[in-house]
Order: sequence, then structure tokens, then C-alpha cells
Amino acid sequence: MATTSLWKVENRLDKVIKYTTNIDKTKNENYETNFYRDLHNTIEYAKADFKTEEQVFVTGINCNKDTAFKDMIQTKKHFGKEKGILAYHGFQSFAEGEVTPEQAHEIGVKLAEELWGDKYEVVVSTHVNTNHIHNHFVLNSVSFVNGRKYVNNREH
Repeated sequence: MATTSLWKVENRLDKVIKYTTNIDKTKNENYETNFYRDLHNTIEYAKADFKTEEQVFVTGINCNKDTAFKDMIQTKKHFGKEKGILAYHGFQSFAEGEVTPEQAHEIGVKLAEELWGDKYEVVVSTHVNTNHIHNHFVLNSVSFVNGRKYVNNREH
């Protein structure tokens, strides 16, 4: 059974996003076999972007995963809410062998969409670099819909 937690980020939102989306933690090493590496080396000249050969488990909800920091800051500036809690950082951890990376990421994305997808920008990253697969969530504290701050309580 997965465990989940969420806590506030009061400074350095850029570092939280950088940590949670680190390719060394989100890349599915089992997907890219030596065959794929050798194949890539052979046809590299014909392909402009090798990243399509990798499975990286990072998804942006209501934001672009590659520009999430800028997107979130833009939302804050638009509504004049650049102070206080910047974001919330959460995790969802699975027992060893409980899920595949694909399953974990799908579960994390669905959870984030259900909880926050109608109002907030969220980055979901699945880390596969440890014995237990786990998701990280970075949730913008300001709604892109109405500028309201997220309230971390059971009633919200």
C-alpha cells in the first residue's frame, strides 16, 4: 500500500522542481537496454532527439514539465501572490515490488489530476532510482484559475 504526504515549500521552488524532475531519478533504466544504446549510436545521425528512446517519468499538469518553474512563477505574478508559501512538495511511496514504474507514474498522475487538476499546476515525477518506486508532487500554492492559495487541510 502506498503512503502519501504533502508539505509546504517556503523558499527555493526552483530547487524542489529540479530535484523532483532529476533525470537520473526518473529514467527507467530497464527500458533502455544495450541494444537500444547500440542502435542509437548507429542511427544517431538520423535522429535529432535521443530522448524519445528513453522513458522519463515526469508529467506536468496544467504546466509544461520543462518550464514548470517559470509557469508557476508567472501564475503567482499574474495574481500578485509571490510571497508566503510558494508550493507544496509531496510524495507517494510504494513498497518494493508493489508497482512497475509505469503503474506508479499513472497512479501519481491520476491522483494529482483528481486532487488538484482543476485549479493548480502540478509536476508529477516518478523516481525509479531506489529499491522502492516513489512519486513526487510539486503543487503550485496559487491557483491558475482564480488566484486563490491552496489550503492544506482535509476540508479543502
